[in-house]
Amino acid sequence: MFTDLTGRVCLVVGGGRIAEGRTRLLAAHGAVLRLVTPELSDGLADMVAHGQVAELRQREYQPDDLIGVFLALAATNRRNINQQIAQNAHTRGILCNVVDDPRASDVHIPALVQRGELTLAISTGGASPVVTADVRRTLQELFGPEWGELLGLLGDLRAATKQRYPDPATRAEAVRGLLDDGRVMELLRAGATEEARQCARTALDLGGAA
Repeated sequence: MFTDLTGRVCLVVGGGRIAEGRTRLLAAHGAVLRLVTPELSDGLADMVAHGQVAELRQREYQPDDLIGVFLALAATNRRNINQQIAQNAHTRGILCNVVDDPRASDVHIPALVQRGELTLAISTGGASPVVTADVRRTLQELFGPEWGELLGLLGDLRAATKQRYPDPATRAEAVRGLLDDGRVMELLRAGATEEARQCARTALDLGGAA
């Protein structure tokens, strides 16, 4: 399940490497960030300086830090504090991820492979970060940048494709035919973007150049 975090207040407690990674991930998805930590990594300090963190509370965690929060991430290096955050969050009905205790988490943060609008999420539920990392590397090799370019191209042609194929089932069949043919992907892998666009228009029977 993917959740739109745009404009939602998300709390990150912690100031180290893992907290920095979680903060960057949330920022990339449009969250309004509240960061609580007495000390900041250089990366977090840079995010604060550039306005990527809406609110910095440079002190130890307090339960009131959860007020108005949609999602809480407990990412300190102290297990007892992480457990306290999880308990407080659960009592208030707030979703929580605990970096050192998957069983206390009701949200698991997946590893991501992103190719433009294509997002592939990998999670082992905290059972094995090594397996997660290995699967991520495999997917990065299988799904190259051309997949993002393909989605961008199809997005540009979406209006014309819907006009040409008003029936959703017929439209889906036409797009599947383009994918099965493989020529558009070959051109994108070769960096021939304009040729790929014209090939897609021909495969979808959309007429001349856009």
